[in-house]
Amino acid sequence: MGGFGGGNLGDELIGLAEAGFLKARGIEPVLYTFSPPVSAGIQPEVKWMDYRDLPDYFQRVRNLVRRYSPGKEQQQQLPDLVVIGAGGLLYDRPVTHLVGWHSRTLYLRRKGIPYALFANSLRRPRSRLAAFLLRDLLGHASSVSLRDQLSLDIAKELCPRDDYFLTRDPVLALGREMAPGREVPPVRGRVAVVPRPWPLLGADGGLSFWKQLLEKLMEEQGIEPVLVAFDPRMDVQFCEQLKISLGLQDVRSWNPVRGLASAGSVFDGCEMIFGMRFHALILALLLEKPMLAFSYDEKVTGLMSDLGMSSLCLELDGNVPAALDFVTRGRDYLEEQESKVIDRMREYVLESSLLIEKDFVRILDSLPSR
Repeated sequence: MGGFGGGNLGDELIGLAEAGFLKARGIEPVLYTFSPPVSAGIQPEVKWMDYRDLPDYFQRVRNLVRRYSPGKEQQQQLPDLVVIGAGGLLYDRPVTHLVGWHSRTLYLRRKGIPYALFANSLRRPRSRLAAFLLRDLLGHASSVSLRDQLSLDIAKELCPRDDYFLTRDPVLALGREMAPGREVPPVRGRVAVVPRPWPLLGADGGLSFWKQLLEKLMEEQGIEPVLVAFDPRMDVQFCEQLKISLGLQDVRSWNPVRGLASAGSVFDGCEMIFGMRFHALILALLLEKPMLAFSYDEKVTGLMSDLGMSSLCLELDGNVPAALDFVTRGRDYLEEQESKVIDRMREYVLESSLLIEKDFVRILDSLPSR
């Protein structure tokens, strides 16, 4: 189970990685999705199960509200075990998101189906309800691995147990599928910009921040920005508005028809990546593209800290002059130290891949069958 079916490139890459882990163990990948047509178009070789057919309490309410009633022919055969795999699934923004995951795990428990949490991340709950739901989710999992130190620290506070594991994002194990060197050669000054709307950057979600920053960079440093939308549900419209305001030609997004292994083509011809999206930075690591991180969440800050590149990460607060100075200094550093930076990126991907695959196998082996 994961956040599959919404078309978010990061989530779909997680699905590709986890399906690969299962295939490598001789297990047929069976994944749950919020949209079978979307998921089947992205990974047609995977067996997809519809979350709407999982009769937990939260989904029953959603089905009633949306006037969806699964037919008898759609009723699913229940799994023997479940891995809830990766990403910010356990955030409480909004709390209904967390309610949904708790309801699914509660249903699994009542059916005697064990579940494990793999490479998830979580944040400090903002309410007593969220704290209760998280504590219950963590406490009843047969195994828990988390993808960053902050998540691990919060989990230990909420639900003390002595068998937590620290791992990394599973997309980092896709190095073989997305090996560098196959993309269009980079053009000097062409930079991929991967923003996302974020309320803390202003009422317009950060549109004016990015517009002012990119205008300055285009005018003063000759940068040619290439806007890349990672999530069709929110990023495309945001990038289209930004494109019009800057007078740019187009917005890039990945093409599901070409498959996930070609996702790196969104950065073709770009010499550098300005990443606000977490998985834009992960993809930059796999493609060995120099990057500057614009952090809207601790997961971005934590990744750059793990890399030993905190100086290449800006905590976003809407301050355009500070961001302009950050980019100027960051580009100078990356130009001077490019070989050193690429070596560290390559080393990090290799050690992450080994850790992730080992952890996934450990989880599969530790899951008790019903």
